[in-house]
Amino acid sequence: MKLRYWRRRFMGERTSLVFTSVLIGLASSLCAVALKSGVHLTTGLANRVLFTGDHAYLVLFLPCIGVLLSVWVTRRFLRGDLGRGLPNLLKDVQLHGGFVAVHKIWSQVVTSVFTMGTGGSAGLEAPLAITGAAIGSNGARWLGFGQAERILLLASGAAAGVAAIFNAPIAGTVFALEILLVNNAMTLVVPVLIASASATVLSSLINFGQPFVLITDSWSAAALPYYVVLAFLGAGLSVYVIRMYHGIARYFARFARPYPKALFGSLALGVLIFIFPPLFGEGYDSVRLLLANEAGALANYAPVQLDLGVWNIVLLALGLLLLKVVAASLTLGAGGNGGMFGPSLFIGAMLGFVFSHTVNLLGITHLNEVNFIVVGMAAMLSGTIHVPLTAIFLIAEITGGYALFVPLMVVSSLSYLVSKYLHHDSIYGKPQLPAPAD
Repeated sequence: MKLRYWRRRFMGERTSLVFTSVLIGLASSLCAVALKSGVHLTTGLANRVLFTGDHAYLVLFLPCIGVLLSVWVTRRFLRGDLGRGLPNLLKDVQLHGGFVAVHKIWSQVVTSVFTMGTGGSAGLEAPLAITGAAIGSNGARWLGFGQAERILLLASGAAAGVAAIFNAPIAGTVFALEILLVNNAMTLVVPVLIASASATVLSSLINFGQPFVLITDSWSAAALPYYVVLAFLGAGLSVYVIRMYHGIARYFARFARPYPKALFGSLALGVLIFIFPPLFGEGYDSVRLLLANEAGALANYAPVQLDLGVWNIVLLALGLLLLKVVAASLTLGAGGNGGMFGPSLFIGAMLGFVFSHTVNLLGITHLNEVNFIVVGMAAMLSGTIHVPLTAIFLIAEITGGYALFVPLMVVSSLSYLVSKYLHHDSIYGKPQLPAPAD
């Protein structure tokens, strides 16, 4: 009550809302830095052990450590309920008045470091969005804001988390609008935008640069038909990803005991990573190789080297795009923590490469492979998560590919529409509806 009184007395409602959004953005950014640093440190140690000697077989067991630790934290401190994933966050918004459990401020970061640092094949974006949302929700509660402001600050924190992890403030804002504030007035954008920008400023001071660097300044209008084909391929692949993800989730739901489930799923993940090393972790290093025209490096550390001529790398990338969702589903189904943003970007990059490289090898025409890799990421993000605007702005911001706005718009919208027609719900399932009033 004292905080609410002093806030209203000295700043007023609107000023305190904006000031609070800045603090939420900065706090979310620090959490993003902690998560990225923890994962990169752990991954770096793992890579030095696994891929610098005769210890590659250890990758069969390494994911077990992270998943089992995540399950232990969940069972020991959270009563078995981690509350991971965007569906749970949507439920907090739509059914619980914007109240997010306090433990999500730390539990999402800790379990994600355990999971992803030891090879979990998922993304960091959803845990960071939930962490930011928890900061926003509980900050609003501690400062005595009402339900409307609490939901707004929750969305601000989620936007800040996404913005900080990618250094992409516009994409963070659009993400919050598409996912969390879809039914609210556009006047609510200001605190969300401020939180997102604040997080990006601090994150960029600590973590320099974007996740990917794109070297392009134009696209060919003659390639537009091929972008349309890519959009339809992305939509079909999105449906495959969604159905495979839910199918594996249903399989793991049969397990009654968490530790046997964690052991089985993480061992299966270890086998996949042993055969296909690029499935280790987020996979962003593999995307960077594609953008740098170094696709051949994807075959490094593979236990079996296939001699298939110029088609070798195409077949490898095709296998990776089909198996990434399996690896991600095993990670999450076993009890690890992560999201599907990262896997969607990985799959989309592989799809763009496979399609454009195949067209070039067949001599049909010459396509700019880097452009198609970038646009392929947007196609998969839009088709699997059903966030076409986020896909457009996120890919443009993290790659610097603003010159590709037209193909990004065409491919993202088509992929979204076709994917939604073929499979109505996104990978996160049916949206939760508010409980009926008494």
